[in-house]
Amino acid sequence: MFLRIGSSSKFEIDEYGFIRINKNSELEISKKKFDFIYSHNQEILSSNKYQKKLILSEDSLNSVIRSIFDRQFCDFLTSKTGFKYTIDFFGAYQNFHIPEKDKDQSWYANHYHFDKPNSKNMLKMFIPMSNIGIEDGPLELLDIQQTKKFLLKKRSIDDFDKIYLVGELGDVFLCKLNLCLHKARIPKEGKTTKLVMLQLNPSRRWFINSNLYKRQFK
Repeated sequence: MFLRIGSSSKFEIDEYGFIRINKNSELEISKKKFDFIYSHNQEILSSNKYQKKLILSEDSLNSVIRSIFDRQFCDFLTSKTGFKYTIDFFGAYQNFHIPEKDKDQSWYANHYHFDKPNSKNMLKMFIPMSNIGIEDGPLELLDIQQTKKFLLKKRSIDDFDKIYLVGELGDVFLCKLNLCLHKARIPKEGKTTKLVMLQLNPSRRWFINSNLYKRQFK
């Protein structure tokens, strides 16, 4: 159990399960362009026929992580959540359209689910690598309150208010997906989603998991 900083405070992410950081915020991270990931030496793996993973070299990955998690951004995350974190997983991926005949199968978490947490306060961070509109296949979720109502009332998911994490290059999304029912929307034909995803777990101090590079292949 890690001591939460400002434990008597109320945190927005505990109420709703997600936070949007607009690219026009005062944070330096919101002004950076993350398409530079594509310019690094990398390997492209085909997870399946509807998803590609980008595998960064160890040096490139370290460069990306350190450019994101500077002191300003780490302090910002702590102020919004009450925790310091270990950076435990990095994934850069591209999702493609799934035709009707294959939609009943799970290709890239395209069915509603909860994430299995490494810890109760696991945080997932999503960074668009291109602009994401509703047709591009954004993350779709029910906030914490809507999720509780869905589990209690057992009505159709269509009866509940959904959140769509649409955004632009430079935006950042923080989510507690162990508490919010969610799925990856399927892009329309001819559209695609490009995202970076990081998994953070509470820690006594900020640090990078030594297995971060190898975990890209999972």
